[in-house]
Amino acid sequence: MNIVNNEVGFEKRVAPRKPYSGNIFFTTKNGLNEGRLKNFSRYGLFIETKAWLSEGEVITVALPHLNGKNIKCKGQIMWRNSQGCGIELFRKRSPFNFRIIK
Repeated sequence: MNIVNNEVGFEKRVAPRKPYSGNIFFTTKNGLNEGRLKNFSRYGLFIETKAWLSEGEVITVALPHLNGKNIKCKGQIMWRNSQGCGIELFRKRSPFNFRIIK
């Protein structure tokens, strides 16, 4: 998440999040977990999950893709609340374009 402005009322994300509702799987150092993807952008995700994830922890997420295959993306837990966690996706050196499907 790139913070543009810390003042109240300003959007902190560079890329807007798009709503989504679907189950996804992700792995942590403790194994396979399941969650519900609530929204996404090019740079981040919000996953609703009961799994306890620590800020700074690196996870791998399998995201559904238009061609019917899952795309695996790595990211880092940036924040956590009682409903889930915000994840910043690691950026690759080449252009990183993907579209999540319902």
